Amino acid sequence: MPLSHEEAAQLLIRCPACGQRFRVGVELRDRTVECGACEQRFRISDEVIVRAKKSYPGERGEVMANRYHRVPISAPAPEGLQTVHYVEQGDFTAFEPTSPLRLIAGAGAVVGVLLMAMLLFFGAKSGGALDGMGTANRLVMGGFAAVIAGVLLVYANPRARVRAVLGAAFCASLLLALPLFRTEGSETAGRQPGWENPPLKPRPVAVLDPEAERIARLRDEIGTAPLEQEELKLKEAGSERRAYGVWLRGLSEEHKLLVRDYFLRVSGAETSHPYPRDRNQYLMVVSGLRMEIEQLVEYAKPLGEVMAIYREIGVIEVQVNAGYFQAGSVEKLSDQEDPAFYELNKRELESIDLDRVEKAVVRLAGAEPKLYRPDISRRLVALLTDNAVEFKAEICDALVTWSEPSTNAGEPAEALLMHLDETKAAIPTSLVALLAKEKRAGAIPVVLRLWKLDGSHWESLLLEFGPAAEAALIESFPSMDIVGRKSTVELLGKVGGRDSLPLLEAAREGGDREMKVRIENAAKAIHERLGE
Repeated sequence: MPLSHEEAAQLLIRCPACGQRFRVGVELRDRTVECGACEQRFRISDEVIVRAKKSYPGERGEVMANRYHRVPISAPAPEGLQTVHYVEQGDFTAFEPTSPLRLIAGAGAVVGVLLMAMLLFFGAKSGGALDGMGTANRLVMGGFAAVIAGVLLVYANPRARVRAVLGAAFCASLLLALPLFRTEGSETAGRQPGWENPPLKPRPVAVLDPEAERIARLRDEIGTAPLEQEELKLKEAGSERRAYGVWLRGLSEEHKLLVRDYFLRVSGAETSHPYPRDRNQYLMVVSGLRMEIEQLVEYAKPLGEVMAIYREIGVIEVQVNAGYFQAGSVEKLSDQEDPAFYELNKRELESIDLDRVEKAVVRLAGAEPKLYRPDISRRLVALLTDNAVEFKAEICDALVTWSEPSTNAGEPAEALLMHLDETKAAIPTSLVALLAKEKRAGAIPVVLRLWKLDGSHWESLLLEFGPAAEAALIESFPSMDIVGRKSTVELLGKVGGRDSLPLLEAAREGGDREMKVRIENAAKAIHERLGE
């Protein structure tokens, strides 16, 4: 190998003292250098420069050089030497695994043939997917699928081309044979030479009156076929329930399910399904109702403006207001000092989205009732009576602040308490607080039973009922233990009247010192309250 440019520009020298060899640049010739091994100083001259002996090919008789020859050595092989015979190298492609792409191609070919065969077999019947398609067109479909499957099979089996071709031929014969045997529903099936279509007889033209023509156009525009099917289904089942349609114009797709759930919630319908129409229009079929169409109109008003009522076909036309589906600014909804706080939250209470309603109820529960108090309290009472609303505790908390005597929130609250007590469900504290504010005496027995179970939690709420709780406390006094009697004496001292004095005098006899002190304090408080 020729020396590189850098090596050619260097001198090979030998230290005269230790014999160590080095390479130095030619610019150090005739200069004094120091040996890096023995630190001997010497001058670079011809005596220390190592001269390599040049040789040419063929001059050296070294045996090792024969390893790099190209022409075979003519020397005879030694006697008795056995040569080695190697087995011919095999084809490594026969042992390589099949690539994923070929596996996908083969699987796709098989699946495609099966799907096309199912389509040609099952879709050829009357009313099927290929009903009305001629046999020639079906053959074209099968042939095209066979060609594609054959190419994929040949590609997927590089080491078994013959079997791949045979498989492709089998698939082609299957797909081409099915249209010839399954001719049902074909345009040319059963048609004989000389067969002609009978002449069409002109149909009599029915003259419609303007009202019937208007209704027909309206049915066609709205697409009332699903509503008619639902009405027919109810009629055949002998049901007295009804089905109505709500033609929602301007309703976006993202809100259609919200509107569907709203109608199911407020109307008590069995089913409600939106059918899309052109230009953001939907026909909402509400079925299984026990009401007139006028009641459904009231439920449709929160969605927008009711444009028309088509009683002939049982449809209500509503122009949806997109603004009703958009919540107000979060900053204004949460800032009680903002003038728009009460108006925006009142609007949120009227939303059909219960999540927005719940957030508005929580915000109003902590706000002072300054504006729209009658409207907000009426809306809260309506939500309290709605069985689909689950956040009843938050509503009661807001009614404690917003309720007015005119709204009569105590009656639905007492009904809710009785329902929760019968079902053994948890009773919210805010519900009892609302009943105490409304002074509902019918709720006192339930609250008194809760107080017996946990006096520290319910005692303050029981006191808020005031004198209305006196009769229930006197009635339950004999059945209480000593701890309960002491607590009852204190409660009677705060809410009791003249009817409690005989009970306190009777309880004084046989009581311990603490009991007597409690009775004296309670009797003194009652006399002061009575002005005696």
